[in-house]
Amino acid sequence: MSQVPARASTGAPVTELSRSLRLFDVTMVGVGAMIGAGIFALTGIAAGKAGPGLILAFCLNGILTLCTAMVYAEVGSAVPAAGGGYLWARLGLPGPAAFLVGWMDWLAHAVAGSLYAVIFGAYLVWGMQTIVGWGIPPTGAGHEAGMGTLFGVDAWPIAKGLTLLVCLGFLYINYRGSSETGKAGNIITVAKIIVIGIFILAGALAMTGESDVAVGDKFTPFLPEGFGGVLIAMGLTFIAFEGYEIIVQAGEEVIDPRRTIPKAVFLSLLIVIPIYVLVAIVCLGAMSIPDAVIADTGWGVTETWRYLAGLGETGVAVAANEFLPWGTGAILLVIGAVLSTMSALNATTFSSTRVSFAMGRDHVLPARLAHINPKTRTPSAALAASGVIIITVALVLPVEKVAAATCAMFLLVFAQVNIASIVIRRKYGDKLRYGYLVPGGPVIPVIAAVGQVGIAIWLLASQPLTLWLTVCWVVVGLVVYYTWSRRQESAHRATPVVFEQAPPRPEGAREMLVPVANPATAGALVDLAVRLADDDRHITVLNVVRVPEQLPSKATGQFVDGAKAVVQKAIDVAGDTNEIAGLIRVGRSPARCVVDTVNERNVDMLVMGWTGPKRRPLGMRHFTFGTDIDSVIRQADCDTLVLKGSVPQQCRRIVVPIAQPKQGRFAVAVARALLADGGSVEAVRIASKNDDCDEVREALRDDLSAGEGLPGDVQAEAIPAAGIVSGILEAASGADLLVLGASDTGLSRRAFTQLHYRVAERWPGPLLLVRMRSGAAKFAAQRTIEFMMSKEPEE
Repeated sequence: MSQVPARASTGAPVTELSRSLRLFDVTMVGVGAMIGAGIFALTGIAAGKAGPGLILAFCLNGILTLCTAMVYAEVGSAVPAAGGGYLWARLGLPGPAAFLVGWMDWLAHAVAGSLYAVIFGAYLVWGMQTIVGWGIPPTGAGHEAGMGTLFGVDAWPIAKGLTLLVCLGFLYINYRGSSETGKAGNIITVAKIIVIGIFILAGALAMTGESDVAVGDKFTPFLPEGFGGVLIAMGLTFIAFEGYEIIVQAGEEVIDPRRTIPKAVFLSLLIVIPIYVLVAIVCLGAMSIPDAVIADTGWGVTETWRYLAGLGETGVAVAANEFLPWGTGAILLVIGAVLSTMSALNATTFSSTRVSFAMGRDHVLPARLAHINPKTRTPSAALAASGVIIITVALVLPVEKVAAATCAMFLLVFAQVNIASIVIRRKYGDKLRYGYLVPGGPVIPVIAAVGQVGIAIWLLASQPLTLWLTVCWVVVGLVVYYTWSRRQESAHRATPVVFEQAPPRPEGAREMLVPVANPATAGALVDLAVRLADDDRHITVLNVVRVPEQLPSKATGQFVDGAKAVVQKAIDVAGDTNEIAGLIRVGRSPARCVVDTVNERNVDMLVMGWTGPKRRPLGMRHFTFGTDIDSVIRQADCDTLVLKGSVPQQCRRIVVPIAQPKQGRFAVAVARALLADGGSVEAVRIASKNDDCDEVREALRDDLSAGEGLPGDVQAEAIPAAGIVSGILEAASGADLLVLGASDTGLSRRAFTQLHYRVAERWPGPLLLVRMRSGAAKFAAQRTIEFMMSKEPEE
């Protein structure tokens, strides 16, 4: 079976990438992404927020990352396809949430690439200033000096030019293919690990050497800004721990992904987390603050964390230059920073491209993004789109500020993926082959999700610009989804229409849909629809040609003629008084065909037939009215009528049991529309033998009239009975029609319950079950809860 259950099958060809990455290659992709800005750019900035507590921030981020990495290893081994977290959100989260995961993931990786490109330019400029002496570097006493000067002019434009060149270079490398991307990344990543190893060793030796300041004093107080500073530092540096996700983004290009992906995820973290902690320790413990800076700022000699913050993105390079001899520190760290930012840029370019490629393939972004270059087998259009974002942000926007928003988005993306993994295991666990399972079930994903949401909230609350950038990007994403993506995705996934007979209709006309399957019952359904229709509401009769699983969708011609006959017979019932449209769809699921029609045609009333209760399986707890009816009710929000039998032409007595006021008023309105002249609608409420029937009757009147009085053809009655079902049957005795409204099940989509089933089973006459629409907000909440709690995969 397919490893990607959600991509169910529209029958369209699926574009695929070539598999060429081995364990070492894909591990280096993750390491290359993680060892980048986290060490060379954000260590100093984060030190300014947490002080020596930066060490704790790295450790806690490592633990949080390990929890989420377990989830990525589990789901990545079972669903190894391009898109990673976005694809899993498609399987484990409802539509808007899944789209937002991809939308935020795409921007977050692209902006991370922008950050790495900017740091590349900054470090190269700093190297020319410090090592070669071609300019004046920033002093470290603050950020007023900007990037200093180079060749006697402001260094900023030169740094931006270098940023542009490195962006273009790695866009080209990614265009050449994953094999070229992997080779370039491997060389760079191994080289920078060696450089950082030398840096850590030299820093450790410097800490053990003679000094006027005790090393321990530099770590006291450990939390000068409190634990809140640690949380902010965790949020700012979380971007440095997201490279393991890029391993999974490459799932479609990995050899033997079920075994390789979990190993690569854990190996990358085993390499990176100790490196981060050790770099923080040696930077804080081995550095000393120049006397001129102390005199200028008034800092204490032990407050090396303040000095690191003042140096900003070049803090680690200054530290290396201090405790490595003969100026080799600057040379070594410039080489390491350049290599790190290059490999991280390479990895994030790769990842952002795969996310946009997957979203294009799913038609939630333009399908052009799913185009694969036939020569290089790379998603060139998606690469170009990501390249535009990377270059624009790197050259135009304040990347350091946008990077904080990127961290917040990564945190929120990972939190949603953790939740999605729980749903995926419940819905698809027996349909997937896992190469690794997270121990403890949902405990670890829940802990990780709670921690990530908490850090994201703290970061957003403490960084107003970050909050606004994040909110703006999410709002833009929701606008794109609701105005374009949802419609395009529905059109792509919709079941095909093979026949349509549609009389002209005014634009925006309301639609009543009547699905028909059995010629013997089609007439009763259309007759009911005609009697309920008005000048503003038009009727469409739908027949579904159900295609067996083993038969190709296009081999349906032999069934269409029979379907046309069913539709035509249903239309003939209306005679010449109504212009009724006929429609035939092809699909493996009749329910999905009905839901597609409801969504496409703005259907506001649905009339379906029910053949009556069937034998219930032994021990069945949830009573249903048929798989298709239940599925349609869950997925379509419109007024719904389910007819058992046929409605008499002269309904002089219609009984409507009332339990819930809103649904009851709707049921009474339907009953009145079917009532013959001179007839009456009896609205009844079942009372217990201990209730005061007069009080129950008055309460029923108030519920139905809302203080305005009942129409003359509606009577309110209270019926004392030992049980609700027996009371309803007693009240309906001799009635021409029984109309039973849906229950108010809160945020559940189960409109008809065990009570409805038992009444329908025992009532011998015509029965009409009616359900009023929920409304957009309540329907969205109901569908979300249904999606998250159901164990059945979505169609």
